[in-house]
Amino acid sequence: MSESSRVDLSGVNWAFGTSVTGKRDRDEDFVACSEFGGVRVGVLSDGMGGGISGEMASELASRTFMHGIGEIVGKDSDLWEDEEKRREAYAEIVEKCHDVVISMAGGPGLSGTTLTAIVASHNNGNVGFADLIHIGDSRCYEIFPGGHRIATQDHSITGDMVRAGYIEIHEIEETAGRNTLTKNIGDENRSQADISNLELDQECTILLCCDGVWGPLHTESGFFEPADFYSQDSANEIVAKAIERGSTDNCSVLILRLFA
Repeated sequence: MSESSRVDLSGVNWAFGTSVTGKRDRDEDFVACSEFGGVRVGVLSDGMGGGISGEMASELASRTFMHGIGEIVGKDSDLWEDEEKRREAYAEIVEKCHDVVISMAGGPGLSGTTLTAIVASHNNGNVGFADLIHIGDSRCYEIFPGGHRIATQDHSITGDMVRAGYIEIHEIEETAGRNTLTKNIGDENRSQADISNLELDQECTILLCCDGVWGPLHTESGFFEPADFYSQDSANEIVAKAIERGSTDNCSVLILRLFA
């Protein structure tokens, strides 16, 4: 597991992550995992605002999200059987994330962070549900033998352009507006997150990554895939490859094998 101070995996054995500063002055990304009574949580956040502001925003949002899930597990175990109640709970936790980031920054829109999270139930090697909570332009990839699927939509100007058919997804890196978000934690609109349910099988590995990683690694032929997608070495390899291919941003990834 990563030694980075920007990665907190809480000793879990089903996740691997890393975050590096790259060519920036500070690492504004934050990666975290934990498990609460059979509910597994993984979060990756990419801070905005520059320097200490973005660094604090990503960590505050990630830890607030994790804490919110932990509180729910401790108080209302029945909630996890009802998808609609889970969605309502996630929306409330995202509101708390807005609160802490806006309070830290001194007002809405002054700083912010992406947040992409997986919340999944786990019992004896089986996954009952896997929920995806997402806001911003970090991504969730579902990796399976022979291919992958992007499970998130980029909340950015270039993301809108892809959905409108003006550009292809692999052209984002060379398109003006790729760094301009339309939704993030801490924004003036207190934007809602996308919440969805993933249908996973035992062959599927989840990869969360920031735009500093997917930018140079998602080409016309798809996303870069190391030989082994489930180890700390593979997490390190993905980040190293992003830097090798010219990433000028912080680079962070989180790899989750929820059936492990």
